[in-house]
Amino acid sequence: MAESIPEQKLTCPVLIVEPLARATRRVRLDLAGLTFDFRPGQYASLGFPEQAPRDFSIASPPGQPHLDFHIRQVEGGTASAFVQRELRPGDIVTLTGPYGDCYWRRAHTGPMLCIAGGTGLAPMAAMVEAALASGHQGDIHVYAGFQDEPDLYYEKRFTTLRGMHPNLSVVYALSSPSGMTTRRTGFIHQVAAADFADFTGCKAYLAGAPPMVEAATAMLVARGVPRGDIHADAYFSKAERQRLGLA
Repeated sequence: MAESIPEQKLTCPVLIVEPLARATRRVRLDLAGLTFDFRPGQYASLGFPEQAPRDFSIASPPGQPHLDFHIRQVEGGTASAFVQRELRPGDIVTLTGPYGDCYWRRAHTGPMLCIAGGTGLAPMAAMVEAALASGHQGDIHVYAGFQDEPDLYYEKRFTTLRGMHPNLSVVYALSSPSGMTTRRTGFIHQVAAADFADFTGCKAYLAGAPPMVEAATAMLVARGVPRGDIHADAYFSKAERQRLGLA
């Protein structure tokens, strides 16, 4: 187990708020010359103006002068609604972290399997970018699941990375397409399972809604992947946290 990184707390100005997909924004915070240490795949707690802090995955790799977050408006999410409607460049955000055990294991040189649901793609993007930049030679398989075409994002970025790194493969799938589609359809863990007869040697990274993470974990365990090689962070909405007594 890697030594934990001490909790840090910074205040950062917002550089960019821009749409990525339907109801999803990229928020870029300016570190303004400060350092925020974290491992690719971890998350941080963000305190937006007059909003209670909420946890969001860091979508950019370490070593950048900024931090990116992909924030989707969710049921009961007052902070995510604030981001969609009111957050502006120049606003000051409180940043605390890092947190989470679903981070890239640098010592692992074999294949990586990244299964993401919705904005669970954010930590996967950070891990993939960091692994490729480090010269990781093992195969990297990314499976990104979204409900429908308007929800999908980051495809062009992954296309660029695939052109530079032949060990990277990326599959996007839709669980509930509203019309005809040439994309693969179904739950993303099932799409991944259909492509692999053998997961031997894989480190698996999972991020998304709890049902997806649970189903993907069960599938991998059933296929013989040791639990110690499965690293996951489930995303609970505010409403889900309240139902589970976590809020």
